[in-house]
Amino acid sequence: MAALRKIKSPYCIIVLLIMLITFLLSYNSCNPTTETVDTGALKSQPPADKIVADSRINNSLLQLLRRTTMQDRTVIITMVGQEWASPGSVLDLFLESFRIGEETKPLLNHLLIVALDSKAFQYCKTVHPHCFYLSNSSTRYTKKKQLSLPQLRNRFWQEVIELAYSVVFTEVDVMWLRNPILQVDCLKEMTIACDVYSDDLQNISYVKDGGFFYLKSNAITSEYFKYQDMTRILFPDSQNRTLCEETVVNEELFETLSLRINYMEQDRYGGFCQQNINMDTICTVRANCCDDTESKLHDLKLLLEDWRSFTKKNSLRGSSPPYTWRAHSKCKG
Repeated sequence: MAALRKIKSPYCIIVLLIMLITFLLSYNSCNPTTETVDTGALKSQPPADKIVADSRINNSLLQLLRRTTMQDRTVIITMVGQEWASPGSVLDLFLESFRIGEETKPLLNHLLIVALDSKAFQYCKTVHPHCFYLSNSSTRYTKKKQLSLPQLRNRFWQEVIELAYSVVFTEVDVMWLRNPILQVDCLKEMTIACDVYSDDLQNISYVKDGGFFYLKSNAITSEYFKYQDMTRILFPDSQNRTLCEETVVNEELFETLSLRINYMEQDRYGGFCQQNINMDTICTVRANCCDDTESKLHDLKLLLEDWRSFTKKNSLRGSSPPYTWRAHSKCKG
């Protein structure tokens, strides 16, 4: 982790001041997670409507969370816009990966697709039963505010967490070949597919982001999102950073908040930026290093075809030699 020390924020005092300001601003506000949500196992938590009594809550969101939640109050969430939500689109391949993945099909019952525009929402309803339209008026933290997409996403995650649901977030261009939730450490606030041990950490653009993370619903993660609200006002350029990049840049903040992070083993997730993927251990593959949507679609289709071939050979032989996949046809690492 020595490389991280060189690039983390040098402004520890600023971080502490931001946290103090956030605390003062929110002291008398509705903050259900910090007051009532146990930081232990979520299985013991009461229903969300008994935790939060707030007329600003979107009832359709609450109903969807109740419908899609697992027994431990965890919901799988992805977000998609109209470019990737149409017949034969990335969204279709994403859903297909669940259907053909290893023990991933039942997880579709726990998947909430968040549409970022009306066209994506309309299409989502034709291919999946659990769809939510996210806009600047759809959650209690966004009403009457015009927010950028990164802000909107963060406010949405904050609301879900404060409703006492833990979040498994996946980018829609991540194919689920095996269940990555089995890699989650429920004792820690975050599990993330993010390579923080690379030699290229001097530049966060080289951090390998697997497009998957888990956030546990408790007071610590709620406090993190309050910090994010404040820091994005003071430092607007920071709003475009992914959560993976945040774990690198703001290591000091996570330590201050006592937010514990579990980094997934690197052989469990991959992407098109990589030269080799071990089909015997991989859980998720992300379509990164693609210049355009056409290239992304082309290589995702190859990946799913290769996965079908791999699983068919394994079922016939019981085991097989290392499998060579073809997915680097147009998306280059």
